[in-house]
Amino acid sequence: LTIINLAFLPNLNVNNTSHVHTYRGDGAILNQFTKAHALHVDEAAGYLYLYGSNLNGGRPLILNLNTDPYNPTYAGYVNTNFTGSNYNYVHDGYASNNMLYAGHIYGGFFSIINTTNKTNPTLIATQNTPNNFTHNTWLNGSIMFTTDETSNSYLAAYDISNTDNIRLLDKIQSNPGSNSIVHNTYIINNYAVTSWYKDGFTIVDVTR
Repeated sequence: LTIINLAFLPNLNVNNTSHVHTYRGDGAILNQFTKAHALHVDEAAGYLYLYGSNLNGGRPLILNLNTDPYNPTYAGYVNTNFTGSNYNYVHDGYASNNMLYAGHIYGGFFSIINTTNKTNPTLIATQNTPNNFTHNTWLNGSIMFTTDETSNSYLAAYDISNTDNIRLLDKIQSNPGSNSIVHNTYIINNYAVTSWYKDGFTIVDVTR
């Protein structure tokens, strides 16, 4: 994990250790962390989530940023116990207010997890996505948006206000019939900005 202190811009020196820091694990994972696929910061709670790492079968690692964001400390990992090959591996996710919305790409579903207790997170719910290859998630209020990184896939929207009854609201493709693959979506002011293989990116009004 590379941490860059942007306070030094525009004179940032990547060779200066006070400007750039590499984290490879501390505490229970001291020097054991060697790779990750993606990350997301729960800015409200002050924790960093690392996805697809080399540890714990790719389950999300949780780092505490509250004391010193430049020097994170290991807080725990998301200890799911799904059955199925690589179902516990999380490829990407969204974290907010001690809640994690994780994309289980090989299981084809997203999970909702309460991470208030960083040493023992609690699974709340799961939901399969249209193409069963859940790559990324993004939350907008009580609406969860997902992408499936596979041919002929969809950007999908779910109402998760009742986690006992998650509802698929709608799904959309960039170019129906082209077999284009959706990759990542980010929600900005009720617009979904989404990248697609073959089609570049789309901006979709998701107010409805």
